[in-house]
Amino acid sequence: MKAAPHTLAAIIMALVVAVLPIGANADDQCRRPGTPMEAKALAEEAAAHLAKEGMGKAFNDFMQPDKGFMPYDLYVFVIDDQGRMWVNGRFPGMIGSNIGAGGDVMGKAITRARREGSAWAEYQWYNPCSGSPMPKSTYILRAGEFFIGVGAYGRLSA
Repeated sequence: MKAAPHTLAAIIMALVVAVLPIGANADDQCRRPGTPMEAKALAEEAAAHLAKEGMGKAFNDFMQPDKGFMPYDLYVFVIDDQGRMWVNGRFPGMIGSNIGAGGDVMGKAITRARREGSAWAEYQWYNPCSGSPMPKSTYILRAGEFFIGVGAYGRLSA
């Protein structure tokens, strides 16, 4: 039996709340929200960093608050072709989870990024600054064998 979309969303939200972000100081990350265009620029910077430094150093840097990959409420995450998470700068408890193998919004964005090189995904996600689920716009781009994503709270069209 397939779970209803709202049931799946509730399960994801419960998981996210259970693995609240660590790393950056809450005051720093919440002083202002990042924008979708800042999210896109950070994803592109992270992809260049991965290409230059390799997986080990880049993945470690994405997880360190002082390396520049966690400004405001933005953070880098890295997933593979199957949707398995390798890096999550704010929610490290999600590393190893599968966030996009199915036909959900993230899975469709991965498919599009695989085909076109990049894609935007819009969905609801827990905002660590507000403590509530909010609309989020995430830019995902292909980076070798991985997909790098960075999202900003709010809609692209807003």
